[in-house]
Amino acid sequence: MNYTADIQKLPRHFVPKDFTVTGWQSLIPFFKDLLERNIDSITDLEKWLLDQSELEAMVNEDACWRQIKMTCDTENKTLEEAFNFFCMEIQPKIQPYADALNKKLVNHPLAKELDEEKYFTYLRSMRKSIELFREENIHIQAELSVMQQQFGVISGKITVTVNDTEYTLQQAAKFLENPDRALREEVYRKINERRLVDKEALNELFDSLIEKRNREALNAGFDNYRDYRFKELGRFDYTAADCYKFHEAVKQHVLPLVNIIYQQKR
Repeated sequence: MNYTADIQKLPRHFVPKDFTVTGWQSLIPFFKDLLERNIDSITDLEKWLLDQSELEAMVNEDACWRQIKMTCDTENKTLEEAFNFFCMEIQPKIQPYADALNKKLVNHPLAKELDEEKYFTYLRSMRKSIELFREENIHIQAELSVMQQQFGVISGKITVTVNDTEYTLQQAAKFLENPDRALREEVYRKINERRLVDKEALNELFDSLIEKRNREALNAGFDNYRDYRFKELGRFDYTAADCYKFHEAVKQHVLPLVNIIYQQKR
């Protein structure tokens, strides 16, 4: 058997293969096409679903590459601005259309004729998205998208010097597993002392995230962000209470075994 990392992209059938996202105006025709298209048969509906999926995948890929490029070079303001532009200027305009397309699907008479086993999870996710969507949260979610990346921007600039060589925190983490206890302690202290330099910026970011996430949850009719996020992540088959039970089970039955392993290793 031959293995290869040469992953080929799926061919596009709805969005031109050479199309790139430049702004919202370039995307409007595709969303309007989907929203206004007549669907008269199951074949039409499944073709509509494939086209919608292709458009969504293309947009998501563009957003992911903006994020990756910005994360790889946190000093490059152009890359940061490109990511922020997507979050603040493109994504907020997509969301109302996405909600309208979700409603078009779940409310269409032919949706009941879709293969239940094949489409159950997808349709359940669509109904969840409709339930959570609020116009007043669009701007908040745009701000959150930008703010969530600021942690990476701040932490990506943090470095420490070990043995006259500069390392990022991820690179320096290897020294924390070194058999030399003195070296481990030295690096541990350097990492945490360096983090404290950005304490105020990180604290301010954390406080802002809490405030905006809580407001987002309240707008959607939830008592707190945890319950909102639980629903947003599509956790249909277990509850927050189940998570607490699982944590307690790990504490009682797994942690003692881990402690034995560490004791033997020491």
